Amino acid sequence: MKSSGLVITSLVVSLLTSTSNLSANAQSSNNWVEQALGSYQSQILNADILASGKTEFRKNSNGSLVGIYTMNEEGEIVQGKLSKCRAIKIQVMRCIWNDKYGTGELEVTFSEDFSSFNGYWGVEISEPVYRWSGSR
Repeated sequence: MKSSGLVITSLVVSLLTSTSNLSANAQSSNNWVEQALGSYQSQILNADILASGKTEFRKNSNGSLVGIYTMNEEGEIVQGKLSKCRAIKIQVMRCIWNDKYGTGELEVTFSEDFSSFNGYWGVEISEPVYRWSGSR
């Protein structure tokens, strides 16, 4: 009987440890979004030219993930908005972009230290395939 009590105690300790690790992982998956917020100097492939600019991810007043961006096209600054941003997995965010050229999806993957991101954008319902990257 003593050995079965020891086995049960070991199982309980193991379950408690696993539960706390799951809780820590869930917490870190929520915290990464906060680390991704902020401004990045960016490069956006537009009409076969890498346009320099700025991309900013932030939260609006109701806590939703949003953003803004600019790109320099031969001296003209094009402004755009990012909306409906959502974390789709740890360090990966997907947003809807919108500017004078239209609307589409942007998917970015942040580096481990959140000093940069690499991503791709697409128009309307097409898959994101055009480069969009940034660094702080």
